[in-house]
Amino acid sequence: MRYWAIDAGGSSTTALLDDGTRWHRGSVNPASVGSRAADRGLLDLLRALAGRLGGQPASGWLATAALDTAAPQRERDRFTRLAGAAGLTGTLVVSRDILPLLLAPPLRGRGVAVVCGTGSGFLAGDGVRAPHSIGGCEYLGSDEGSAFALGLGGLRAAVRGTDGRGAPTALGVAIAEYADAPAEELARRLAAQPYPKASVAALSAVVCRCWLDGDTVAGQVVGAALDELLHGVRTARDSVRLTEDWSATLTGGVFRGCPEFAETLRTRIAGELGADTPPTVVDDPPGAVLAALREHASGLPAAMAGRWAWTHSLDDADLNHVDRNHADLADAEGGAG
Repeated sequence: MRYWAIDAGGSSTTALLDDGTRWHRGSVNPASVGSRAADRGLLDLLRALAGRLGGQPASGWLATAALDTAAPQRERDRFTRLAGAAGLTGTLVVSRDILPLLLAPPLRGRGVAVVCGTGSGFLAGDGVRAPHSIGGCEYLGSDEGSAFALGLGGLRAAVRGTDGRGAPTALGVAIAEYADAPAEELARRLAAQPYPKASVAALSAVVCRCWLDGDTVAGQVVGAALDELLHGVRTARDSVRLTEDWSATLTGGVFRGCPEFAETLRTRIAGELGADTPPTVVDDPPGAVLAALREHASGLPAAMAGRWAWTHSLDDADLNHVDRNHADLADAEGGAG
């Protein structure tokens, strides 16, 4: 059996085939780019996978930040239909992007998985019962400590520092240089965009750079983000009563883009929360998804079924019910991506 994996975050999407072939695309999350652009990007990616597989059946795992486990049907149907329209056959596992990080080595179901990319979220498990989720409610309901939170905090601090309500900060100049516009103008421009999440999140790199350069205000923004992430890990740990023999994995663009940020959080989790081993930074999320798929090739743990992950047979996909938008996309794209 061949295997493939897709890690679909808030700003970017990566597919990985078991022969090492990778494809990179933008976000396929409707909350980040809109429904039509998300469908187009995902269909293109799935067609690329199908073309490489050459019609062979394969087992795939699509791990996505877009899935709401409380009301998953729409997104599950969307992924299944697009996979069928792309020509993939075999089986498809669909879950939130954080679940395979908990199931893959080194945690193997016991510990706390932390995602800190465009958004943030936490998933904890004791290795026996169903996991418990903290956060992951998009940027209006949660995403504390995330790239979006860092970017928004930095942008507001820059505006406040410029108009006199806040302390002077290097963030104003740094953001202006990054955006080729003053922070006030950038803030108004982003507010007028229909999907500003990824653009605001991109400012997190500027905030982290100013923090590392010693700017006090940027340090306060970063410190608040780290406090929120630590609070999320603590809450997740306590929700499944992990008192010993536990650790965490950290993944996401903020950790990969700023190793110092990741190292600070690792140190605090080990020192303040009593993790038995220092948390592991996962720098290859699609690799972790593929590892989780291989680990559970014979079937997901019973505790995960029904709410956390769903398996579909693509051979039995009912393509007669693909909605008009998906059919239009298939006609417009015409051929493997």
